Amino acid sequence: MAVLWPRKLPRSVLEDRRRRAEVRVYDKLAEVLDDSFQVFYSSPWLGTDRLGNEKDGECDFLVAHPDHGILAIEVKGGEISYDPTDDQWRSKDAFGFVHKIKDPVGQARSAKYEILKRLNASKRWQRRYIHAAHGVIFPSTGLPPRDLGADRPGRIFCSSAQLRNGLHDWISERMKEGRRPDNCQELGHDGIAALEDLLAKPFTLSFRIGAAIAEADVEFTALEPAQYQILDTIAEIPRALVRGGAGTGKTVVAVEEAIRSAMRGRKTLLTCHSRPLAKNLERKLNNVQNLTVVGFHSLCGRMARLADIHMPTDPREQELYESILPNALYEAMESRPSLKWDTIIIDEGQDFLIDWWIAIDACLKSDGSLRVFMDSNQKVYEHAGGGVHDLSVVPVRLSRNLRNTKKIHKSALVHYSGPDIIADGPDGLEVSWIEAETEQAKIEAAFRELRRLVFNEEVAPGEITVLVNSPSARVDFLERSGGTSIPITDAENMSLEEVVVDTVKRFKGLERPAIILVVSGDEMERPEMAYVAFSRARAFLCVVASKNEIKWLGSGAESTK
Repeated sequence: MAVLWPRKLPRSVLEDRRRRAEVRVYDKLAEVLDDSFQVFYSSPWLGTDRLGNEKDGECDFLVAHPDHGILAIEVKGGEISYDPTDDQWRSKDAFGFVHKIKDPVGQARSAKYEILKRLNASKRWQRRYIHAAHGVIFPSTGLPPRDLGADRPGRIFCSSAQLRNGLHDWISERMKEGRRPDNCQELGHDGIAALEDLLAKPFTLSFRIGAAIAEADVEFTALEPAQYQILDTIAEIPRALVRGGAGTGKTVVAVEEAIRSAMRGRKTLLTCHSRPLAKNLERKLNNVQNLTVVGFHSLCGRMARLADIHMPTDPREQELYESILPNALYEAMESRPSLKWDTIIIDEGQDFLIDWWIAIDACLKSDGSLRVFMDSNQKVYEHAGGGVHDLSVVPVRLSRNLRNTKKIHKSALVHYSGPDIIADGPDGLEVSWIEAETEQAKIEAAFRELRRLVFNEEVAPGEITVLVNSPSARVDFLERSGGTSIPITDAENMSLEEVVVDTVKRFKGLERPAIILVVSGDEMERPEMAYVAFSRARAFLCVVASKNEIKWLGSGAESTK
């Protein structure tokens, strides 16, 4: 197999309809050439014309061999035609549209001479006369019926049939393999090295994590409308339970459903258990008419006051939240039916206790619509949401992760058990693991990583969240970062300009492009911590943990501590 540059075509090329012909040629060159050949794909260059003006160009493929020299190839897909009356080349695409195209022979020839010029100027190669050729491949057509001129003989063209069954022979003929002209010397391995330096030299100077995050965000924005198709599926279902793993767009779809319902003039409620998530949704949707956005327990208290429902004066906190407030909501709906809603949408339904669903059902008008969005991870939420099935909901599943990059999705997936989820996002950056053994060392490492992202990697503070798995660890991090110029807030008051520092539990249902996770203490169930925390990161995830913690986080097993 030939040595290819790049080794693997990026997704942007593979999915570009305009490059399908080039992809076919790339795959075929890899198949028919052995590893003595080097193939450089899509090598752009900037040169000058005879007047000294800048001109740019690109060589679709440059095939190089240490013995036989170089071959510059131009690829033109579609149905190709050439009209000598106006010296114009044209291509008809799959949809029947005809496009004017540049002279492929001229392009290949210009690329050949530009590569030779740069090779001769290279300090890594001793200048000498080598065999250099050019050619044109038409992956979808036959050969021209005749020579198109003295500088365009038929032998420089490769047809679709030759591409399928005779590509190696065509390349051998163009490079005069085994019969190098007497006046030509070998390109040599120093020539190969010089070409690699010119056309495939790796660099990291311009790369920043901030840029990678921005690129990923563009792809996620393009994917987002695909999530709304589920709303058409459930449009005629009065009571629907939508389940999906982290990143499948439950909150995004819940918000869109709430907006659509409210815009139809229906009295709509959007609620969830998490107060930070409720506050965040409330800020985003505060101007939507007919829509109430509020956390579940705040809803209970608000409705109880409107209905004059009296509650104990000094209850235990657990009893207040688990039973007293939900019971007060139920009583309020029974005494004041006018308070009920046409549409109720529950986000993060796995957090609701069984008895709370009775109160939720009481809030809905008899002909109303109920939408419950719930996580499908059986490893973490095996017994969650049992009571919702008593409300005659029809289950619907979300199966595509449209929030996390593939690498982050893969790391979170080891802590997931349930229906299959397919990641549609970009490949993304590798998950970063920072090993630190003591609590103090972890806090220090996380703080250094935060500073690196902001000051070296051009990541905006409003794109970063530092997650810890205990309130005490949050206090420790805030103390360490005291006096820094980086603005910091919590999940309940998150804004576009500040780094969020909070616990994993409080950040459930929320997300940010970059997450720094500090694993410390035993105050949280580890499967939930890993699954929730990992999946909060859209494009960059850094985990700060001990050696043993990294081991079980990476494998999905329980810690042995």
